[in-house]
Amino acid sequence: MYNYIDTDSLIEFHDFAISTFWGLNWIKNKWQLDSILSHIKNEDYYPQFVDKLTHLFFSLVQFHTFNDGNKRTAILAVELFLFINEIYIEDVIIKLEDIAIWIAKWEISKKMLIHIFNSMFISFWYEKLCSELN
Repeated sequence: MYNYIDTDSLIEFHDFAISTFWGLNWIKNKWQLDSILSHIKNEDYYPQFVDKLTHLFFSLVQFHTFNDGNKRTAILAVELFLFINEIYIEDVIIKLEDIAIWIAKWEISKKMLIHIFNSMFISFWYEKLCSELN
């Protein structure tokens, strides 16, 4: 039903982000990254796309699977996950920059994050519906 990100692709995105901006380039906890990416495939825990996206983003920011660039990688992972599932949310990277920082500081809970993503999806589906009607 959905397309998923594999571990090696996400590591490549992380390495790209580090080489483009700056930072230390290595993964601290590959098994945890594998776990995050496999858990979002579980329909019992994450039945809706927004549930999967929320877990992916929140976990990548909070669990520090990489030595550096966890927030950047989480943002890129969201963009990639949306792209491979043919979902376009305008300026998603810009919208997620502050949110990633707030999650890292525990100022946004996972429960609150799902509401944020739901509001982004309402806007996406509204724009899609309008474009299909025209």
